[in-house]
Amino acid sequence: MKAAVFYGPGDIRVEDKPKPDIGDNDILIKIEACAICGTDLRIFKSGHRGVKPPQIIGHENAGIIFEMGKNVKNFKVGDRVTIDPIVSCGYCYYCRKGLTNLCSTFKETAEAFGYYYPGGFAEYMAIPAKAIKRGNIIPIPESMSFEEAALAEPMGCALNGELLAQVGAGDTVLIVGAGPVGVMHANLARILGAAKIIISELADSRLKVAKEMEAADYYINPAREDLKKLLSDLTNGVGPNVIMIAAPSRKAQEEAVELAANRAHICFFGGLPKGDNIAKIDSNLVHYKEIFIHGSSGATTEHIKMCIDFMSGKRINGKKFISKIIGLEDISSMIQEIAEGKHMRVIVKP
Repeated sequence: MKAAVFYGPGDIRVEDKPKPDIGDNDILIKIEACAICGTDLRIFKSGHRGVKPPQIIGHENAGIIFEMGKNVKNFKVGDRVTIDPIVSCGYCYYCRKGLTNLCSTFKETAEAFGYYYPGGFAEYMAIPAKAIKRGNIIPIPESMSFEEAALAEPMGCALNGELLAQVGAGDTVLIVGAGPVGVMHANLARILGAAKIIISELADSRLKVAKEMEAADYYINPAREDLKKLLSDLTNGVGPNVIMIAAPSRKAQEEAVELAANRAHICFFGGLPKGDNIAKIDSNLVHYKEIFIHGSSGATTEHIKMCIDFMSGKRINGKKFISKIIGLEDISSMIQEIAEGKHMRVIVKP
């Protein structure tokens, strides 16, 4: 089979690899779509502690069950599926509470497809028995394209953040960052009942795309406009009830407590780069305004399933997020374009 193999920072090669062998309790997926995400870009640029080269990366996958071990039940060859990439242990404290995205074993080993296990930048991907038992294979409806299904995992991550921030009816939501996930946040906030959605983004190119997708009600470039004043004007001096920091910006995290309404929820959704990951927060503002600050990391299978329902039920148009569809041989050059903010989501079809 053809596969794009990561050999180290800046080095991805398309090669002929043996089709994965599966055991009696395993499943082989024929990959129909695998999205390139921000984590893939970071792996390409700097590597990742959980990715041991050479490795096939790519964790936002959808495809068809191509082959099954003789002991596998509840699936059949030809089933259309997407994959929850995190293979949680199932027995740690967090797994027992249903918080599979916070699995202690996963946090230590990065046991996930595209990291610990070969991922979806390939024609085929093996699903071991452990992942099948854990519930990582998620059926998708016939009405849903594979390209849309590949977006369910990143959208599920955004949904996790929205639910943790308790977005609800009548809320004013500020989203910092108009990348693909930032725009997903805007769509999800609308579904959850937000009355007013504001996107703040430094890159005009991304603001333009977000406007074209009709993601929000207001669009602000804080490099040219007074964000604090505009938020005050838009909320009659109250401020946003929810602030979603969907960008790797320490400054945005620090400024959020000043911008937020009393009792607002601030979600640090985007992780900060090493060396610039210590934010200075005015704790008196947190105290007197009774602000809730929290993080958000990954998604559970249930989050992913809900986003499949949102897209298949036409509550969210997943196709709008797809900027381009490419082959395996174009991954390396496309990563640079994505890093420059030229696309929303690019889909690889092996």
